[in-house]
Amino acid sequence: MKTSKRKEKQRLLIALIPQKEIVDNLNKIRKMAGVKKKKKSAPHITIVDNSFSSIKKVDEELKKIAKLPRPFNAHVKGIDTFIVKKTTGIERYKHKNSLMYRIKNSSQLNNLRREILKRLDYLKTPASLNQWKKENPSLSEKALKNIKKYGTPFGLKEWKFHTTIGLIPKKKQKEILNKIRPLDIRRTMIINSLGLFIRKNGWKLYKKYKFKN
Repeated sequence: MKTSKRKEKQRLLIALIPQKEIVDNLNKIRKMAGVKKKKKSAPHITIVDNSFSSIKKVDEELKKIAKLPRPFNAHVKGIDTFIVKKTTGIERYKHKNSLMYRIKNSSQLNNLRREILKRLDYLKTPASLNQWKKENPSLSEKALKNIKKYGTPFGLKEWKFHTTIGLIPKKKQKEILNKIRPLDIRRTMIINSLGLFIRKNGWKLYKKYKFKN
């Protein structure tokens, strides 16, 4: 696959790709919750989100990683909100919380994330951290430390695997959750691949890596 200079040194996303049934439910829930997506992003379950020096080298590392795990099951836990404390200092969460499709944490998911973070560590650049600081001038020291290490303000223990539904006003959160929580969306899905996404008017799937059986 050809790699243009424009794609070098940019923010990349490594994520799992949810099955069609999950995506269909996401669209249904968005309508019920009155959530409108500002950007057209391919549905994904985030594993790592950071800026890297070379998409070519990230691609090489993901090929190696995909040879390690076998397909495994992940469980959709239900609807949840990613509640962020005001002291964290993230601007977009001052008046809103992120509504999400929660995936239950498991040893397989946590180990996969640790492995990817470890293998891509040498490729990290400060671009993502600088962007976070620019957009959120009041970030806490803990959040800054986590961004330097993981690419997000949240550490390993704080991380919740999820697919984002959208942002909802805090003052309407209870009303929205009461409306959609009766839906039975608990599912078991097979995780058998990774996706590399690039930022292009939202997240777009760049390449898929099938796990070795």
